[in-house]
Amino acid sequence: MDKLATVESDLLEQLNLDIPNQVLDKFQTLIRESSSKDEKEAFKFLGSLLDKAGVPHTIRNPKIYLSVPISASVEVNGKTYRAKTPAFSKSTDGLTGELIYIPAGTKSDKMDIFAVEVLNNEESFEGKVVVSEGLGLPARVKYFEDRGALASIFINPGKNIHDGICTPIWGSPDLDNYETEPEAFSIAVNYEDGQELIKLAQESNTHATLKTKLKKGWFECPLLDICIEGNEEPEKFVLLHGHLDSWTYGLGDNATGDAALVEMARVLYHNRKHLKRSVRVAIWPGHSTGRYAGSTWFADYFGLDLEENCVAQVNCDSPGCRWATSYEFMDWTEEVDGHCQTVIRDALNKPSKGSRPTRAGDYSFNNIGISSYFMLSSTMPTEVAAEKGYYPVGGCGGNIVWHTEDDLIDVVDTDILLKDMKMYLLAVIRNVNATILPYDFTKSVESQLKVLAEYEDAVKGVFTFESVKKDGEKLLTVIQEFNEKLEPLKQNGSLQDQQVKHANDLLLELGRELIRINYSRAGKFRHDPALNIPPLPDLAPATELHDHEEGSHLYLVTLNHLLRGSNRVSSTYRKLIKELSNF
Repeated sequence: MDKLATVESDLLEQLNLDIPNQVLDKFQTLIRESSSKDEKEAFKFLGSLLDKAGVPHTIRNPKIYLSVPISASVEVNGKTYRAKTPAFSKSTDGLTGELIYIPAGTKSDKMDIFAVEVLNNEESFEGKVVVSEGLGLPARVKYFEDRGALASIFINPGKNIHDGICTPIWGSPDLDNYETEPEAFSIAVNYEDGQELIKLAQESNTHATLKTKLKKGWFECPLLDICIEGNEEPEKFVLLHGHLDSWTYGLGDNATGDAALVEMARVLYHNRKHLKRSVRVAIWPGHSTGRYAGSTWFADYFGLDLEENCVAQVNCDSPGCRWATSYEFMDWTEEVDGHCQTVIRDALNKPSKGSRPTRAGDYSFNNIGISSYFMLSSTMPTEVAAEKGYYPVGGCGGNIVWHTEDDLIDVVDTDILLKDMKMYLLAVIRNVNATILPYDFTKSVESQLKVLAEYEDAVKGVFTFESVKKDGEKLLTVIQEFNEKLEPLKQNGSLQDQQVKHANDLLLELGRELIRINYSRAGKFRHDPALNIPPLPDLAPATELHDHEEGSHLYLVTLNHLLRGSNRVSSTYRKLIKELSNF
């Protein structure tokens, strides 16, 4: 076994459940809403554990914009139904309107709680209270709001109601987006009550009265920041992070993640002599009621340092949940596919599969262009979820207690948590100790060329991406040649070797440019809204061109948009070709 492999093995063996169990025991007594006393107590407790473990840390106190739901109800014909209101809905002492049922856009009888389409093309729901299935996602709330709906009621699939957030603003607002905060009133109900409301809505002239109460404003919240300095290139670092705040007790989302992060920080700090680059461990506030406000503040406040020095961001959310034994529903950017699959195989002897990260989690760093992996970790296999009659959710290892008051200690499986910690820790260790960063950007460009072909097909005969395609194909060839030159450097043990430094700088530059054009419309240091971002978003309107009447204003506007988008993508490809060709 070589030296690095021995280090990896030793560090993984040092992981244990002592600190995680203390975190889980404490957190099942705390409702960790951001801006609350319990949140402050939770951060203080984590700090005390780090103090006992001898791990230096900093508590920062950013001021972030939050909306905290307090209560909600809906009343129809004298009957009051239990309800929740999402963060960034509006408060009302009583709002009344006629019910109307608008089915969600699903192609099967099984409810998709993340569906954003609706099976209705009406131009207006003026003055109506809309009833529909799913979650109060920003796109759906806005759809009804834009068509004049007085309010919207969303029917969740189970007996519980899932907490959520309906603003499209990612993090605290700025002048570019503060006016997009929802003006709508919105609530959610469970499945049984929802079916009653559907029937009532189908009767003529049935009215509903909604009441909602939320606390909204700018709040100072703690943020835990741990810097573990490496030895050879300490300015470069991997950011390992997750959120502390929760909906009610939130044991699976994300007490398990917090427990894992503190334990990994302990092991990394006490083995820092074995780390070539640094690791920065952060635990955020404002994830749930601020749309990732904590991580967004960090991305803003440390933006220049992140751009220059962060080699990867690793999100730790909902590890260690019961029945979560599959690693085939992972998230990572394309260039780290080989790194992540190898880590999971070596740490857990498990197959894995990664998909394009959705616009979710604490992925607040796409605009900087940082290579990213993991969002959620282990998940229950599809067949297990089917046996239990579970519908897909966004955390807790696939357990449907996600974002509900039933996310309690029984959702935790500490054996799985220990395995997940090994996966995370090995991924970080290999990233910080790799002589040449473990990224293969041929996969990024190949993925973009595939998408480009789909867009080309969509606009065939009207517009062409041929020039963009040629630039992309040339870049792919240049990256392949670049990768061949990296092979002998991987055996060089020093990160201070000038050729190694140059190679790694180019790998970071590839990420900065290719990730930005593939995951962000807004550009560097600006945050895209919490809406779906398709691949190569500047070119994605190609799929909608023929939805518009040929020669119409919107048709010509779309063509103009595609031309500008083509310039952006081609310019990026050409810049990278030039930079790599000089290596």
